[in-house]
Amino acid sequence: MNQDLESLKARVARLSVMIFDIDGTLTDGRIFWVPNSGWTQMYSVRDGMGIKRLQEVGIEVAAISGGDSLSAQMRMQSLGLRHVHFGSQDKVAHFEKLLGILNVSAEHCGYMGDEVVDLPLLNAVGFSATVPEAPDEVRAQVHYVAQRAAGFGAAREVCEFILKHRTRSAP
Repeated sequence: MNQDLESLKARVARLSVMIFDIDGTLTDGRIFWVPNSGWTQMYSVRDGMGIKRLQEVGIEVAAISGGDSLSAQMRMQSLGLRHVHFGSQDKVAHFEKLLGILNVSAEHCGYMGDEVVDLPLLNAVGFSATVPEAPDEVRAQVHYVAQRAAGFGAAREVCEFILKHRTRSAP
């Protein structure tokens, strides 16, 4: 599904919402056990800055994740995300609820995910992106594949692409 640049520009120009998966997208997919604390992941401050930059121009940033950890909860809170759902077994259902809450259509939303379980949501949005480590099946079905690695700037790259090609008054 990877598309030419003009088609991609048109897709990102109308975005008003960008949603991220967390594990394997905002992180490199590794988890670490910390005694007396539980599982944790590492996050990139650069990816966080990309998210903040989207928020600054009025794009609503949300997260829908199949996983759940205290570190992920704290990271999403620190980024000021108002719409976050953890432990999602049906990401499309949570996406549809979000559409109602934000009163926006699917074509004005983007999603960045990394796994085959993300495909239904990746195919439901107006702009889809993934990381280079994603399975072939996922990379083949999204609009944009980041060059930078998951947890090491992939999300920032997508944010910068959106910022570069968005219209000033996205619906």
